[in-house]
Amino acid sequence: MNGVVKGLCKGAAVSAVTVVIALTGVGFYLALMLLVIAMEEGGENLTVHALPFAQTTLLLAQGIGFDWGAFRLTITPLLLTLLIIGMIRAWCLRWGTGWPVFLGGLCTWTAITAGMAGNVEATLIDPWWLMLAKSAAVFTFGFGTAVFGSPATRESLSERYRALTGAVVRRIGRVSAATGAIIIAIYLILGTGTVLVWAIRNHGTVAELFSLADMQIGSRILTTIACVVWLPNLCLWGLSWVFGGGFSVGDVATFTLWVSRSDGLPAVPVFGVFPDAVDNDPLRIVLMLLPLVIGLIAGLTVMLLPRCFGIGIPRTFQEYDHRSIAKDFICSAVALCLTAAMVSVAFAALFACSNGALGHQRLSHVGVDVMQSTRIIGQATLVGLFTAWLLVLVGVYAVFGIRWARERHTGQRRERISQPHDGVTNHESAITPRVVNSTHQAKEEQGDNNESAD
Repeated sequence: MNGVVKGLCKGAAVSAVTVVIALTGVGFYLALMLLVIAMEEGGENLTVHALPFAQTTLLLAQGIGFDWGAFRLTITPLLLTLLIIGMIRAWCLRWGTGWPVFLGGLCTWTAITAGMAGNVEATLIDPWWLMLAKSAAVFTFGFGTAVFGSPATRESLSERYRALTGAVVRRIGRVSAATGAIIIAIYLILGTGTVLVWAIRNHGTVAELFSLADMQIGSRILTTIACVVWLPNLCLWGLSWVFGGGFSVGDVATFTLWVSRSDGLPAVPVFGVFPDAVDNDPLRIVLMLLPLVIGLIAGLTVMLLPRCFGIGIPRTFQEYDHRSIAKDFICSAVALCLTAAMVSVAFAALFACSNGALGHQRLSHVGVDVMQSTRIIGQATLVGLFTAWLLVLVGVYAVFGIRWARERHTGQRRERISQPHDGVTNHESAITPRVVNSTHQAKEEQGDNNESAD
């Protein structure tokens, strides 16, 4: 009983400490930013609104949007969400990951969320049950990462996994999970690099928008840093753009590799980093082929690497084990299917979380088309993976066919060479030479013999 109570208290401490740290950090930063803006731009002191703004920001990080007059914001700052999840994970790893800890932390976390929701100055969009459900999902995700990050839990789950599955299933699961995680990481790095290229190429446009807004240097720096919490959202939109999907800012702006339309875009400085269309056709084709090439390289690695499936070409014709080779090809095909499914599901969820709204009508949808972008990434990755599978399949059995034909040709040649030799030997053995035994006699002896006969 004491252990359960202690676990509940630890869970409550996890939630309380996480909220205090996040609220303090965000609140102090917002207070500093509002103070600098008030000093540089003039007007009333806005620091008194720092705490309600911080609470609204924490709610927004959990996917709870709000209305502020005619302004609506539902785009989740994914970087802040990841930081909150990371803090929950760190405290759970330190204080425990048992069921009492989870229940105590979940109840405390949802209670704090309900308290903040009733104290904000903005109008929250979601009903109460949905807000609590989103809040519980954030805490559960953070706690789940801590559970799977615990060495004892991993060892226990690993033992159960080995007991319930065979070696082939474990091999397929290990390879598909590792390959999918690597492909997802590569894609996210590509998205981040794309946003960095946008920022470098379009920093002049951002400076012009700051000048149009008549913002001073301190306000520029602090507001730019504040926008960093939406950097993962931009990276996902950049990934969709570089692979050919594109993204839109409501009905007023569309950005793809072919089109860059931003006639009615609000003069927000962060919008200045959005890209222009790519006029170079070969470059556009190369960018669209990136997921296929990455899938091809990943598939070849899975097929040929000894730590994965290690499908190779035997040195001799006699070493071909067709049953083992067929088994490896079937297992690798299943692993590649699971990898493509994992990539598609992951990016469908990430794209859905990155979207949101900046208004009620024309800006009611900001982000990517989830179905279209997921289809582009998933299909290109799948084509690349199975192109690698087919290349290895054709290569292995092409070499097998060549060696089989060569072995057959060599055997026939040996038979042709051996047949005339055998025929000559049999013919010679069938003919028995005639041996005549005769004794040479001299003429005198022959004459004497004749006379005696007379």
